[in-house]
Amino acid sequence: MRLITYLLFVIFLFSQKSFASKITYEEILDNPSDLELNLNYAKQQESEGNLKLTIATLERLSMLYPKNVDIKLYLLSILVNMDSKIKVDLMLQTLLNDPNTTDETKNAIAELLVDKNQIQEKEKKQTWFAYLDLKYSQTEENNISATPNSKHWYAENTLLPFSSPDDITIVGYDKTYKRGGAFTYGKNLNDTSSIFFNLGLDINTNNKKFKGESDITSGSVSYFKAIRNHYLSPYFYYNDANYRGQEDYISQGVGFNNTFIINEKINLNYSINYSESKYRNGIGFMKASDNDAETLASNLRFNYNISNKTQLSAKIIKSNIESAKAYDGYDSDGVSISATTIFPIGTLSFRSTYLENEYDEREIKVHSLLDRHDESYATVLSLNGQVNQIIPMLRSINMDNSIFYNLTFKDSDVRSTILNHDISRKFYTMGLTKRINLNNILKNE
Repeated sequence: MRLITYLLFVIFLFSQKSFASKITYEEILDNPSDLELNLNYAKQQESEGNLKLTIATLERLSMLYPKNVDIKLYLLSILVNMDSKIKVDLMLQTLLNDPNTTDETKNAIAELLVDKNQIQEKEKKQTWFAYLDLKYSQTEENNISATPNSKHWYAENTLLPFSSPDDITIVGYDKTYKRGGAFTYGKNLNDTSSIFFNLGLDINTNNKKFKGESDITSGSVSYFKAIRNHYLSPYFYYNDANYRGQEDYISQGVGFNNTFIINEKINLNYSINYSESKYRNGIGFMKASDNDAETLASNLRFNYNISNKTQLSAKIIKSNIESAKAYDGYDSDGVSISATTIFPIGTLSFRSTYLENEYDEREIKVHSLLDRHDESYATVLSLNGQVNQIIPMLRSINMDNSIFYNLTFKDSDVRSTILNHDISRKFYTMGLTKRINLNNILKNE
């Protein structure tokens, strides 16, 4: 009883220290040695019934932080709830022989050894898990029609004034509303690997602008595998975009991501992705397929954990876009720096990205004498977490901590040799996500 009380106390401490926002497994791939992030992820997976992934996360943390007895105790408390006799025996012996384990804790563990056979009577947990995310967000943009900074543009080598906003076809300030849902169904294949299936639907509407409203259906399959210090994840995705007043298209792609842990402070992440976009010809868009494109993109990111709550990152980006219209094809090179830190109200992130795009050919109908070269500067500031963190009074309603918020500001500034593409834009987004745990509909295996 004393051990159980102690374990509950340890878990409570961890849950209080966690930033408790919705965490995806992609974030864990990017930050596998971040203690606080991974503990919160383990707790999140535990609450969703995904105990094998919880165990895998805690076992990895136990190796990274061998002197942290609390992690081992947390892991033990999870193993006790599963039919995992061998692992429990190993963890018990490890704790008893650990010089960092206090005498009081050893005595409590010894008492548990006497009655450890009760583990076999515990109900087995399912290896499948599922949840549904319902999302709503609103984005305000100061230049939704992408009006050039100079208010002029080129057409057949002639500089012309850009049309004034008419609130229908060309709009300055506008709001975009997104309603969506995403269903995730996953399976833990073993203690070090899992597979995820995802289906989604997003419906986007504008307040003023007629063109650009859409409904987008999506699907993806991703696989996760941990091998020693490597965390590998190949994936495939498919999107079908149905637009109002402009071309519809489908996009699909495959990619591979790996995070290599050097030590508890430093890790490297690299990824490569190939995708293609196919546009549909139709009434009013007889040459839509001229916009077809293929993209090969890659990046290498260096992550440094200053502390359990703060991480700095630097990324090198390189991509090539081949388009059916040669003047829309280009090579892109750039760098990005970011910083993330955890506060009581949520996780604050800052990212700044610089890209240079060199286009393959001149667009003769725009300007036959100028080569196009773009320099893009983008800055993103975001805060996300649980609604309970910023509005504590909602805890009586949101008792399972399943409602999340997101606040994002983005500033985009593109400098181009072609005035048509010399554009600045600002975006302000507020969003809410409600996660519904669907594990109760799954049968235990």
